[in-house]
Amino acid sequence: MPDSRRPPDWDQPADRHTTLIDPVITVRQLSRFGFARKALTRIDHALVFSTPGGGYEAYLPPLRPSRGEAAAKRYTSVYEVDMGVHPHQAEIPLPSDNDAFEFIAAVDMSWQVIAPADFVRSGHRNVPALLLGELQQAARSLTRRFAIHDSARAERHLLDALAAQAPLGTAAGLQVLWTLRLRRDQQNIDHQRRMQSIDHNAAEQIRTEQQGVAYDVELDRRTRLQDALQAGRATEYGRLDHELALQRQAWQQEQDQLRARHEAELRKLEAEKIAFYQGYLEQGGVVAWAMHLAQNSQDSRLVVDSMREDQLRLILAEVELARELLSGDSAEDYELEEPKRRALDAISKIFSQHIPGNSRDPSPSRTATTATAPPESRLTKGDPPEGTPQSAHSNEDPDTEAATDQAPAPAPAPAEKNGAFPGWQPPPGYGSSPSAPPPQRDSDEHQDLSP
Repeated sequence: MPDSRRPPDWDQPADRHTTLIDPVITVRQLSRFGFARKALTRIDHALVFSTPGGGYEAYLPPLRPSRGEAAAKRYTSVYEVDMGVHPHQAEIPLPSDNDAFEFIAAVDMSWQVIAPADFVRSGHRNVPALLLGELQQAARSLTRRFAIHDSARAERHLLDALAAQAPLGTAAGLQVLWTLRLRRDQQNIDHQRRMQSIDHNAAEQIRTEQQGVAYDVELDRRTRLQDALQAGRATEYGRLDHELALQRQAWQQEQDQLRARHEAELRKLEAEKIAFYQGYLEQGGVVAWAMHLAQNSQDSRLVVDSMREDQLRLILAEVELARELLSGDSAEDYELEEPKRRALDAISKIFSQHIPGNSRDPSPSRTATTATAPPESRLTKGDPPEGTPQSAHSNEDPDTEAATDQAPAPAPAPAEKNGAFPGWQPPPGYGSSPSAPPPQRDSDEHQDLSP
């Protein structure tokens, strides 16, 4: 910056980052020898000197005049001009075909001084106002042709028209880069937004209805499909239930058949048991006691005592019966002949029978019993008791009677083999039937069914 003892006529406290509308930083009057470079100016600033003839000479950075040169050319003043690039944004109203509505032009520009002498000569001190004025003057007549709602077409024509003209700020030594966007006024924008919102709402409702119909169709299809699936599922369940019922009936029938077969087998087994026990019970007490011993071997003492008591009672009963027959007189002799003979045979068998647990040797008690027996018990078959009338068979041949008298008494039956009591034989009527032994089939069945 040139040094001088006089203060500058114009001075802006500006630096590199200051927003400027006037690129002229300082203006200073010079005397003939007033220019002295004790301090250098900024490197991006230009110096414009005015001559006495009214001309301007510019020294672009980094060129600077010497003191002698400045004195020789007799400069009267010096302008320090900023040559930096300065951005600027602004909005300008532009008329439409209807005065009630205006376009709003949003302008973004950046300007720079490229001819400092021309700018100082032009005398402008507000660069944005200069540029916006030129832009507005060129655009007003063009935007008047378009309606407010036709902002897009108006913007396109405006850009084409401005590009065909001289660049903005050329006369003032400026270089300008700019762009413009034309839009409607705020009321029209709000109205258009409301209209658009209404259209959007209507479109949404229409879309909702259309999709609702499609949704209803899909829901109906899905419901029908679910009904069909439920019907199929119910049919399948019914079929499975019917098959299960048939299987249960077949199983129940099979169980009934098995139960009936089992009951028949049980009845058959009971019938076999009945026949088995009936055969043993019909054979007499010895066989029954033997079967009891086969199942309960620990009751041998009880069986022996019971059989002994039964035999004693039977013997006493037979003796009493024989005594009554021999001493009685209720029937004729010929009627009592056969019973008396059988009674004598029974007495003979009784006397020859060995009772288990008793010795075969005659004991005093037994001898006494024999001695005290009635006379009828010692009679033979050929000697009837005294006082008995002769039977109708007394006229028989004496030889026959003698043979009868001389016939020996019937020998006792061989003793039945018994594992517990060898040589013992049950008395008549006790045990197996006297007429015939039990059939072999019953004994085999007993052997098969006995435990």
